[in-house]
Amino acid sequence: MEPDEKAKNDTTVGDHSEENGTAEVTGPDHEERDLSEHDAADPRDVDIGVNQASEAGDDVDMEVSIIGSRPAIVKLDAEVDQNGEIDQDAEIASEAGEPGGREIEVAADQRPEVDQRIEVDVEVSEDDGIIVVEIDAEVEDDVEIESDLDVEVDDDDEDSLDAEIDQETETDGNVDVDVEVRDDLDAEVDVDIAALIKTALLGTIDVAENDDAADIDVDLYEKAAADGDVGVIVDLSDIDA
Repeated sequence: MEPDEKAKNDTTVGDHSEENGTAEVTGPDHEERDLSEHDAADPRDVDIGVNQASEAGDDVDMEVSIIGSRPAIVKLDAEVDQNGEIDQDAEIASEAGEPGGREIEVAADQRPEVDQRIEVDVEVSEDDGIIVVEIDAEVEDDVEIESDLDVEVDDDDEDSLDAEIDQETETDGNVDVDVEVRDDLDAEVDVDIAALIKTALLGTIDVAENDDAADIDVDLYEKAAADGDVGVIVDLSDIDA
């Protein structure tokens, strides 16, 4: 191989996305980290560049509407529990320095997880001629992202590359609605819930090397998001005044 001739090895592993629902994710949290290692004393330089980008989003909206001319009291008990966690870890070890080949091992794990639970209970009753609407709503979102990377460069008799990216997503969504109209009231209750659970993964490993140097670039991207819109409409138009 001539000194100015380069050999390039591109490895791209995994582009995965999963989406349920119709709502749009807003307000993401974002974490990004760049790492690099360079050994200037090594006659055969090894440059390692790592970019880890993780994005987590969680948004909840609630709306209650009462239709009709009858006096009504609305009691809303809403509880929203949002938990988000991003865990990034990168370990880079390089012991290449002797003439000969390089043994390069790259191992990455990407694991976004989203759990969403929505419960809505609506009760319509009458108390001394006053319509009472009681609404209990609970939304619980757990969004977690784990991104781990290990890169090792060792001396060997000949050049070799072992690259592996393990990608795994886990999502769980549960919606429970209960409506009760008491006292023989002619009321209509409509509960609309738009729930979205989304995960996305992308991992790439790029290696370019010549007689004097090897460049290793690793890019990892993960996204996990939960979005829930809860709307309650109570129509009292058909109840006699």
